[in-house]
Amino acid sequence: MLQYIYYKHYKNDIYMLYLYYIRHRINNIQTPNDIINIFKNINFFYKNITSDTLNTIIIDCISYYPLKSYEIQYFSILQQKYSHNLGIENYVTFVFWICIITHIKENHFFLN
Repeated sequence: MLQYIYYKHYKNDIYMLYLYYIRHRINNIQTPNDIINIFKNINFFYKNITSDTLNTIIIDCISYYPLKSYEIQYFSILQQKYSHNLGIENYVTFVFWICIITHIKENHFFLN
């Protein structure tokens, strides 16, 4: 029983450390290719990932390490800039923006 509790806490600590790493990568986003690289990194660690799980990981990251208001504005502008393209840039910016909106909707009190 003690081993189970230890393993559960250890796994949670590793997940939190991974979310911190993802947040660091989010902080350095300049183009949609950076978002693509983040999604590829998540796919590397979570094989056979679904879009629901991908969204959950991004939302968890934003929940534990919130975005500043200027970062939210930047991602909004980035999504608007690529919203009329029919490529992968449109998809990744839209998915990332939906994760931000979902987090705001669930936790409307977090803004600084």
